[in-house]
Amino acid sequence: MEGASGRRPKSFGRSRMASMASESYSFKLKSHPDKRLVDHLRRVGQLSRKTVRDKSLNIDDKDLLTDAAYLIGVTHDLGKATKFFQEYIIETDERKKRSLKAKDTTHHGLLSAFFAYAVIKEYLHQSEIKGGLADYLPIISFLTVKRHHGNLMNAMDEISEVDAEKDKILKVAREQIESMNMDKTELSEILELLLSEEKINLKIDIDKILDYILQDAPREIGRKEKRLVRHLNEKSDLYLYFITQFLYSALLDADKTDAGLNGKDLDRLDLPADLVDQYRDRKGFTSDRNNINSLRNQIYEDAMVGISDWNLDNRILSLNVPTGTGKTLTSLSFALKLRDRLKKEKNFTPRIIYALPFLSIIDQNYAVFDDVVTQGGRLKDSRLLLKHHHLADVSYKTEDNDEYKADESLLLLEGWNAEIIVTTFWQYFYTLFSNKNKLLRKFNKLANSIIILDEVQAVPHQYWQLIHDATKMLCEKFNSYVVFVTATEPLIFDEAIGEIKEIVQKKEEYFRGLDRIELIPRIETALTLEEFKVLLEKDITGNPEKDFLIVLNTISAANDVYNFVKGLELVNTENFYLSTNVIPKERLERIRKIKGPSEKREANESLRKRKVIVSTQLIEAGVDIDADMVYRDFAPMDSINQVAGRCNRNSAKADKGTVSIFILKDDRKEFYKYIYDPFLMSKTLDTLKNINDPIKESDFLELNNKYFKAVKMGMGDEKSKENLACLAQLSFRDLSKKFKLIEEDYPKVNVFVELDETAIEIWKKYQDMRMEKDLKERIRKKLEIRKEFSEYVISAPEKFAHSLIIEDSEFGYISNAELPNYYDMETGFMRAGAGVGSMII
Repeated sequence: MEGASGRRPKSFGRSRMASMASESYSFKLKSHPDKRLVDHLRRVGQLSRKTVRDKSLNIDDKDLLTDAAYLIGVTHDLGKATKFFQEYIIETDERKKRSLKAKDTTHHGLLSAFFAYAVIKEYLHQSEIKGGLADYLPIISFLTVKRHHGNLMNAMDEISEVDAEKDKILKVAREQIESMNMDKTELSEILELLLSEEKINLKIDIDKILDYILQDAPREIGRKEKRLVRHLNEKSDLYLYFITQFLYSALLDADKTDAGLNGKDLDRLDLPADLVDQYRDRKGFTSDRNNINSLRNQIYEDAMVGISDWNLDNRILSLNVPTGTGKTLTSLSFALKLRDRLKKEKNFTPRIIYALPFLSIIDQNYAVFDDVVTQGGRLKDSRLLLKHHHLADVSYKTEDNDEYKADESLLLLEGWNAEIIVTTFWQYFYTLFSNKNKLLRKFNKLANSIIILDEVQAVPHQYWQLIHDATKMLCEKFNSYVVFVTATEPLIFDEAIGEIKEIVQKKEEYFRGLDRIELIPRIETALTLEEFKVLLEKDITGNPEKDFLIVLNTISAANDVYNFVKGLELVNTENFYLSTNVIPKERLERIRKIKGPSEKREANESLRKRKVIVSTQLIEAGVDIDADMVYRDFAPMDSINQVAGRCNRNSAKADKGTVSIFILKDDRKEFYKYIYDPFLMSKTLDTLKNINDPIKESDFLELNNKYFKAVKMGMGDEKSKENLACLAQLSFRDLSKKFKLIEEDYPKVNVFVELDETAIEIWKKYQDMRMEKDLKERIRKKLEIRKEFSEYVISAPEKFAHSLIIEDSEFGYISNAELPNYYDMETGFMRAGAGVGSMII
C-alpha cells in the first residue's frame, strides 16, 4: 500500500505570479475578521508541509505526502470564498451573526473538502502518479478537510452521506459557487500564487475545478471512493489510518497555530545529553553506595553503558527493573542520550514524551524533571519542559515572552510544544486511538519521538494486541522509539522472539539480589471486616514502632477500617486516610506529611511518631511513600506488586518489610469482585494458590513472569480485534466508541467542595466566569482558575450527589456552610458503600 507508481513532478521556476508578493494584489477575501484568506491559506499550507517535511519517515511516499500536506493546507478554507461566508465574517451584530452562521450556505467545511478532493485529484493526474497511497489521497484529503472544525467520522459513513444526500449537497454547493462569481478571479490568483510560491507543479483552471465539484466529484465519491474504502474490510493494514491521522493532525496544528497564535513558529531548543548525570552528581547519588542506592547506581550505569553502541534499528525497548530502583531518572537519561545520538547520526531530534497512568504521580515526576532540566533553578522556558493533562495549570512562557495569554498558552500546551512532555496515558493513548479534533492535533508529535510509558502494566490486557500493532507501525514507519518502563512487564511484546529489547543487561541479577520484603499470601479463607480488624489490631498494637499501610478495595471498607484504627487511640501514632473521597489538595498535603521527617528517621527516635495509613488503591500509583508493614485486600498481581513497592522501599529498615495479602468480603461477596476484572483475579489466584511460605523479593520476577504468561495464554483479544478493524477501515467514530481506557462502573458527578477561604474565593471567580457574556473572556477566565478549581473537586457517585448539581452547571457544589452535612474533614465526601476501581486518568 505504501509505494506509489509514477513520479513526483519536477519543480519548475517561480511564475510571474510567484515573483510578486501577495501584497501586490488587491486580495479582499477574508478567512477571519482580521485576516485575509490568502495569508491564512499560505501559512497553514506552509506549516502543514513543514510538519511532514521535517519528519524522518521510513516510507516511500515522503515527497508525495509532503506536497499533499501543503495542498490540503491551501485548500482547507477555500469554501470561505463564498459571498455568504464573507458577509458572516464581517458582521459585527451578534444576533445577525448567529442567524448567518446557522445557514447551510455559510458553512465552508464541505465545500472546502470538495476543493481539496478536486485539487489533489488534479495534482495526481497532472503528475501521472497512481497506485498505492496515491489512490487513497483524494478521499483522505476530503475527510480531513471536511472535519477540520469537528471530529473525524467513519470514512464509509461520510461517503455514504455524500451519495445519499447528493441532490441537497449539490443545491447548496451550486448556490455557494454561484455567489463566488465576483471573486473567482481572486480565487484563481490565490491558488496560482500559493502553488508557485512552494514550487508545486500544478496548473489550476478554476472554472474546471468548480465544474468538477458540481458535476463529477459527488458521484465519484459515492461510487469509486466507496468501492475503495469498502475493500479496506478485506485488509488488516494500519498504514492508511496512521497516514490519515498524520495529515489531519498536521492540518489541525497548522490551522490552530495560525488562527490562535498568528502563525508564530516556536524554535526547537537543545537539551544536553548529560543533564541527568549532572543532576545525580549534584544530589550526591553517585557517591552514595549504601543500601538500595548502590543498586540504583548499578542499574543506571548498566543502562548508560549500552547507549553508545545501541542498535538504532531496535525501536521498541524495555526497562524492566524492580520498584524503587530509579526507573524514572534512568529512563529519562537513556532518552536524552538516545536523542543526542539520533540528532548526530540520523539528523532528527526527537521530543521526549513521558506518559504515566495516574494523575497522582504527574506532579511528583514533573518536579523531578524540572529539577533536572533547570539544575535546581527556575524553569524560564516552557519549550524545554511542559506538563499536560486535563487539569494542568494553563501557563506557557518563553524567554522572549514572559507568559502567553491563557488561550494562547492552552494552544501551546495542547500542541505539545516542548522538548520534554510529561503527560498521562489518557492523553497518549487517546491521541493514538481517537476521532477527537482536540486530541488528534498533537498526533504528529508522536512521530520521531522517544515515548516512555511508565508503569505500562496499568494498560488493560484487552488492548495488548492493539497497542502491539499500533506501536510497531509508529516505530517502523514514523521513526519513533517506545520504552516500556515497569517492574512487572506485561507480555505486550515478546522479548524471547526479539520483539522488544531490554535496556539493562543484568535484569535477572537485579531482581534476584533484592531482599527488602517478603510477600505473605493469607488467602486461604475470606475474612469479614470484623475478623480482619481483630488481626489488624493485634499486629498494630504488637508492633508499636512500625509504620503500617492498609490498602482496601472500596471506599466504604477504607472508611470503616480507618475509623476503627482511630478508635484504638494508639499512643505516639499519626493516623492518615487517603481516598478519592478527599479533595486533591488535601490528599497531596497528607501524602507530603506521610513522606515527612519520619521517612528520614529523625536523629532522636523518641520524638518520632509512627504512621498508620489507611488508603484505597490510589496509593499504588507510584506514590513515593515507605512503610514497614503492608496489608492489602486481594487484587490483581500487578497491583500487589505496586503496593509491595511502598514497603521498605529504600531498604532503610532494620528488619525486612512484610506485605500480607487477604481476601476480604461483606455479606454479599468478596470486595475484589466489585471492582476488578474476574479474568485477572482468576490468574492471580492461580499464581498464588498453594503457596504457604513467604515469597522472597528475589522470586518476584519469576512470579510476575508466571502471572503474565497465564494472562497472555488465557486472555481474549476480541476488543483488540474490534479496534484494529476500526483502524484498518478508517472507522474513526466507531473507534472512539469502542476504545475505553477507563471503564466507568457507574455515573459520576464532579463536585466542588468549598473547604476553606481559598475555595470560597475560587467559587466566586467561577460564578463570575459563568456570568461573563463575552465568550472569549469567559474562556479566558475559566482557564485562569482551572488548576486551582480542580484542587477542590471530587468525583462522586451520581446517585449520592445528584441533588448537589447547581442549575445550568456541569458541577455539583457543597458550600462552606453545608460541609457538616456532606463532607467529613477526615474521610471526605459522605456516601454509602460503593466500589471504586483504579482509574487511568
